[in-house]
Amino acid sequence: MSDAAAREQTDTETGAAVPGLRVPFSATTQSPSVRRSLAVAVFVKLALDLIFVGVLAVYAHAVAFNASCDGALDHADAQGVSGWVSDSAHPGASVEVQLYVDGNFAGAGLADTAAQGSATKERLGFDFKPEPLRPGEHEARVYAVHTSRGDTRRTLQQIGNPLRFVLK
Repeated sequence: MSDAAAREQTDTETGAAVPGLRVPFSATTQSPSVRRSLAVAVFVKLALDLIFVGVLAVYAHAVAFNASCDGALDHADAQGVSGWVSDSAHPGASVEVQLYVDGNFAGAGLADTAAQGSATKERLGFDFKPEPLRPGEHEARVYAVHTSRGDTRRTLQQIGNPLRFVLK
């Protein structure tokens, strides 16, 4: 056997026939209390990381998704989609709303007139006249637009439940 073949068969670090680095480890090097305190430190760090991420998620959600609007879709068909919305953070102020039909943007407008049949001025009506739709089943959704972070972000909050309608 040549010297090169012999070096390939033995580990130069340990002189053993099995490759790999062997580091002697004595069980008496660390006492059980040191291992236990290390395990406790790792557990505490993981718990603190989890708490930090949870607080950060709650804060980000509260800032980005201000759910101060309430409302409903009252009517949806081929002629239009109508309903009402109120913003408890700004009672009586106009609310920007967007219409989506079958998941596609279909229009934007302001809810700024007193809703029909409403006894309070906080309920503002909206009425959309979408483009002509193909025959079949459709779904209308309306969202209130919120601004956050000093008007740098815009998020949507769904108003009421979606309405399904059929065109023949």
